[in-house]
Amino acid sequence: MKKIVIAAVCFVTSAFAEQLVLDNQTSYPAKNQKIAIQWASSAQEVDASNKALLAGEKFSPAHLQALKQTGKIDLTIPKNTAYFRLVAWSKEGKAPDLSTNWIEFVPGTTYTLKTDHLVPVVLMLGTGC
Repeated sequence: MKKIVIAAVCFVTSAFAEQLVLDNQTSYPAKNQKIAIQWASSAQEVDASNKALLAGEKFSPAHLQALKQTGKIDLTIPKNTAYFRLVAWSKEGKAPDLSTNWIEFVPGTTYTLKTDHLVPVVLMLGTGC
């Protein structure tokens, strides 16, 4: 009985969760390369994330979700998320070397990611939302 109640709660929770569809048309992830989506709930979080990226600091795992495939990916949006961006590691390192600009999350939208959307981090810093 307990398993049925837990399954029902999980189903109801997922049914009301915000969804994002990402169409990953890049070659990431590939061998020795990673890509992740980074979440932010406010402009202050965006600013803090930009400063951390500039300083080469490691990202908080709570704000990152690794992408494991190319093509269309259905993602569940963390509660209170307002913005997201994609970050990629084209080589080994703790900080990503490629990024998209921050994007304001709009429910029910499919976002397409192409290779030319990933720009070297040095060029993206300071561009804001």
